Amino acid sequence: MTSFLPGGGKFHMVGLAAVVWSIWKARNNNCFENKKIRSPTEIICIVSSFVSYWADLQQALKKTALQFHPQQSPPADNGMVLLH
Repeated sequence: MTSFLPGGGKFHMVGLAAVVWSIWKARNNNCFENKKIRSPTEIICIVSSFVSYWADLQQALKKTALQFHPQQSPPADNGMVLLH
């Protein structure tokens, strides 16, 4: 897989997971709550929300973990565990 970003393959996997999860949620909403998707833009917005939420969750988890093991943080840590 060609990527223009360092560690881009991992970004792609997170993005793919968000897309698949969003489609699954939309499908469940349609099947169980009879909520229809009116536009593909809704899926894109849901994907964006998931990626943002997961990034915030990752930061919170990392901060909590490093409180227990502060010596484990690399010196050039940029806070993006998904890239490592």
